[in-house]
Amino acid sequence: MSLLAIVAAVMLVLTNGVFVAVEFAMVASQRAKLELLAGTGSKRADIALATIRDLPRQLAGSQLGITVCSLGLGVLGEPAVADVIGPILDKIGLLSHNVSHGIAFALSLALVVTAHMVLGEMVPKGVALAGPERTLLVLAPVSRTFTGFFRPVIWFLDVTSGAIVRAFGLTPKREIGTAHTAAEFAPMIDASHDEGLLEEFEHSLLAGALDFRGRSVATVMVPREHVVYVNTRMSVASIERIANQTGHSRLPIVGAGIDHVVGFLHIKDLLALAPEARDQPLPAEMLRRVPIVPHDRMLEDVLRAMRRSRAHLAVVRGHGGRTVGVVTLEDVLEAFVGDIRDESDRDAAPERRA
Repeated sequence: MSLLAIVAAVMLVLTNGVFVAVEFAMVASQRAKLELLAGTGSKRADIALATIRDLPRQLAGSQLGITVCSLGLGVLGEPAVADVIGPILDKIGLLSHNVSHGIAFALSLALVVTAHMVLGEMVPKGVALAGPERTLLVLAPVSRTFTGFFRPVIWFLDVTSGAIVRAFGLTPKREIGTAHTAAEFAPMIDASHDEGLLEEFEHSLLAGALDFRGRSVATVMVPREHVVYVNTRMSVASIERIANQTGHSRLPIVGAGIDHVVGFLHIKDLLALAPEARDQPLPAEMLRRVPIVPHDRMLEDVLRAMRRSRAHLAVVRGHGGRTVGVVTLEDVLEAFVGDIRDESDRDAAPERRA
């Protein structure tokens, strides 16, 4: 009888471990990974997804299984082990029967508790956390079968726990949310970088992407006093000379002054002019339309405006229509990926003309 009880106790410990593993796997699994597997036609992934979508009931089922196994282990395990240890101590004959019984009880309790904690709790938890999706793919069918069999009991437990949660002014969730805000992602990215999971460039790229949405064009624009521009009265040769000195491929074209930007010029367009036109003012047809954006416009909106107008330069206006600066596509992208240097950049940036 003791042997059967010990076998039953071992089975209860292992079963307890199954429920513990599936409980941690449900909580730790990333839905995106399971959805990716489900997209390949994996039936087990479909079952795993259905399990985490029914999280409260499945967790209640796991808790019920753990509780039943723990109670059963207490009823069968300790007496069965004590029945084995007790007679051995009695045969030794060094202690009285009552003392031997007490020692047998203490030893059997220690063995059962150790087996329960190590094999029934800690090891399954470690396995589940090491590979939550893999664990859930294997054990989700077991969990759903058990939950389905004890549905009335679990329904009662679920309703009761939900009522208690609501009594605290909270709303029970049917599943764990997987969406994160930018503010929540930022420390995750920093932690991944600190642990060596992200290289420096990858970290700066992701951090820049999160910071990008919250920045206005005023934070990246070339301020008014540093803007290099030309006016409509300048000759083509003068414009070429300014472009060569500054290394800029696009220049704002102004009328009466910088507050009256009439367009912009791409230097490559000058290549189409005849040599004799170099001493003449810039032809009006060479002016390209320039987008106008307010100084408080978000960078993502500025990027959309540039894409719509197919322009790599925009004029930034402040209050009263005053030009406060210009912004290029490169300026916007540098806010996202960091400093971008090309063959026209100098190691020491020259002072920009106003």
